[in-house]
Amino acid sequence: MTRTEIWKLKPEKNKLKQALSVLALLLSTLVNATAQEKGIQPNLQCLGQKVSEFAKDPTIIAGVNNYNSSPPDPQKLDRIWPALKPGEIYLDSVINNPSADSMRDWIKRISIQGEGLLMGRNGGLVAATEKTTDFWQGDEAQFLQAITLPAGNIFVQSEMLDESTHLMLIKISTPIYNPRSKHAVGVLVIGFDQFVIDFSEPCKDKDH
Repeated sequence: MTRTEIWKLKPEKNKLKQALSVLALLLSTLVNATAQEKGIQPNLQCLGQKVSEFAKDPTIIAGVNNYNSSPPDPQKLDRIWPALKPGEIYLDSVINNPSADSMRDWIKRISIQGEGLLMGRNGGLVAATEKTTDFWQGDEAQFLQAITLPAGNIFVQSEMLDESTHLMLIKISTPIYNPRSKHAVGVLVIGFDQFVIDFSEPCKDKDH
């Protein structure tokens, strides 16, 4: 092999070395991500159990039952929702009611800050801890995936940037059932602050 031929091979060897380095980095990242995922699953399962238990709270169930007994037109309210301001009756009826207060208190005990949404059978908001981007949630995964679940089951959306709170949230949705219904009557969604959950580890002691 001539010196010229050897020189021509060097760039090819460098390219191969770079490709192998990139592949090794990707494999390392995949392994780390898998390990992190395995580590977070018990935490999510624990939080999910807490949310599904909270879904049985009498204040939560009563709020959904009252809404479903005379539901508003969710699309109509959705159109005027963005322009509503604090003090206006439609907004206050959602963010200032017993179910909303109950969600705020519950979130403070576990996540300090976060978001709570309670939806009726038609996907409209029964209660919210603060004003949301939309009134009608019926076209969102957090509603669609949860409303068909059996009681006690959860749907998880992890590490989402929420448009309303501007927080990185772990969102856990669970269906609402009452003793008189074989089907879900609504959906409860709790968004936990990712940073607070990672720091405070509320599920470290599963007995609490």
